[in-house]
Amino acid sequence: MQSSQYIELNEVATCCDLSPEELAELLEYDIIPLLESDAGSLCVPNGWINTLQKAAQIRRDYALDLFTMGILVNYLQRISDLENANSKLRTKVDLCSR
Repeated sequence: MQSSQYIELNEVATCCDLSPEELAELLEYDIIPLLESDAGSLCVPNGWINTLQKAAQIRRDYALDLFTMGILVNYLQRISDLENANSKLRTKVDLCSR
């Protein structure tokens, strides 16, 4: 996997065990943000890959459709964002209490 700020769509599909058609359908739901790389290709922000992999695993485990996976992606990313914000707040509180 690339160690950059974004991951190309073909790599995302491979990492998440999705066909290019399945990834295209997910992108149609407009849940996953797209960026343009320096080379001009469409990419997904690196921070979303774990969310997509988790949602894809849950989809496989429970035989869910792509629309439901899209809903999972949205909620899993919101949870991740909240966990990150909580961690930052805890760090600030710890610094203030010293």
